[in-house]
Order: sequence, then C-alpha cells, then structure tokens
Amino acid sequence: MLTDEIEPNKEAFDEDQAYVKNNFPVSVTLRQQLNIKKSKNESQFITSCIKTGNTLVFTDYDNRRLIICNSDGTDIHHIPLSYAPYYITEIDSNTVAVSCRYDRTILIINISTRSITSTINTSGVCYGISYNDNNLYVVIGGSTIHVMDLTGKVIRTIPVPTDGIHDITVDRDRLVCID
Repeated sequence: MLTDEIEPNKEAFDEDQAYVKNNFPVSVTLRQQLNIKKSKNESQFITSCIKTGNTLVFTDYDNRRLIICNSDGTDIHHIPLSYAPYYITEIDSNTVAVSCRYDRTILIINISTRSITSTINTSGVCYGISYNDNNLYVVIGGSTIHVMDLTGKVIRTIPVPTDGIHDITVDRDRLVCID
C-alpha cells in the first residue's frame, strides 16, 4: 500500500499555515427554531448536524442514532446505529459519513434507505470529518488528519501544528481546523 506520509516539522507549518485572527465582528439572526422532541426517559446529546437538500441530519450521541427531518422540522425519523455518532459530513444528497469517536469507526450511511453501506475502522480516536473531491478528511487523535478514500484506504497523512484539533472542514484547497 502506498501512502504519501508527511512527517511533522516546524518549518513546514511556518511555510504553509496561515493563522487567522478570531476577533472579527459577527452578527447572527435566528431565522427558525426546531424542537426535536424526545421521549420522557430519554436524554439527547446532539453533537453535529448538516443540511443536505431539504433534509436536516443530526447526530444523537447518547442514543446511538441519526435523527433525520425535513428542514421545517416535520417528518422526523431515526436511523439506529451500533456506535455513538459524533461528527458528520455530506458525501452526496443521499449519503453521509459519520465519525464515531471512541469506537474508532466511520460509518457510511444512505439516509434515503436508512442503511449503513460500509464501516471504516480507523487507527485512533476519530474526531471531525469532512468530504471533498472523493476523499474523506478525518481528524485522528486530535493531532493528525488522515485523507482517505471511501473504502478507508489512507492516501495521505497530514500532521497538525497543535494537539487538540477536534473538527475540520475542507474549503476548496484549504483545510480549516477547529480546536
């Protein structure tokens, strides 16, 4: 198996990394609020969500499931999972990838058929996940990003400049990491 591994070094980070100040003004207006009901004896810990088309998909960590509804909050249904989902990314309008942190697992799920199409085992605790250009970008152990195909084959390993990275998104040719 060939992988393009990059060893961490300070010079590479100094050259390639752009630090972004986070002191810019932000204004947010609530446009809609959804109340996703739960049963009486149920706790709910929503850790991530995405919008794909007219569908909202939430990860319900405590109940090991995805909650899916229309963007207006109607037609709520669940996809039960064997692992606790934490982060989620859209692959296409019918498919999502979910990272299950401590289970060291990524699930590829068809939300239309409500079925798991594949399971990927990772080499460490998997945090944030993003999809771009046929590749998954997965934060492993808070200190490394694995670029992998949808079968789980690691194509490239990217070190991050600090431990404690939890989430990631890919924007064109940039990786945006959140600690």
